[in-house]
Amino acid sequence: MAVRRPSLAITLVLAAALPLAAAHAELAKWDQAKVSALSKQLVETTKALQDTFATRPPPTLGSNDSRDYYRLKQVVRRIRQEAGSLDSDLRAGGGMEATQNSYESLMTNVRDAREIAGRIFATQDIKDRATAVRTVLNQIAPYYDPDAVPLEPSMR
Repeated sequence: MAVRRPSLAITLVLAAALPLAAAHAELAKWDQAKVSALSKQLVETTKALQDTFATRPPPTLGSNDSRDYYRLKQVVRRIRQEAGSLDSDLRAGGGMEATQNSYESLMTNVRDAREIAGRIFATQDIKDRATAVRTVLNQIAPYYDPDAVPLEPSMR
């Protein structure tokens, strides 16, 4: 009977680990035309976000939101630049490996923007533009990250 307990324990550990291994997703099959079309949409949506953001007056100097506003403005500019770089590389024929670093840099900036945006007030038009960017990023992500979790709206 004592011999069976280690076997039972091993079986239970393996049974618990198998769903975790199966949960690991795979990259979407690379589709150059589709990813290129999505990157073009991303350029358009990030431009619209930056343009909308630029039309909003900054918070009053000395307010808690003032510093975050200017920081977010800079990060949105970097997101737009990185989206343009990704698009250029894809249009030039760069595949997943050639554009992976641009994608990862873009997503780092997106995470930074989401963190900052969660601390400041955003108008509905900016939220709508951010939603458009997020929608395109959620479509691109499976081509670069097998475990990509869809981006949700920021908390604020």
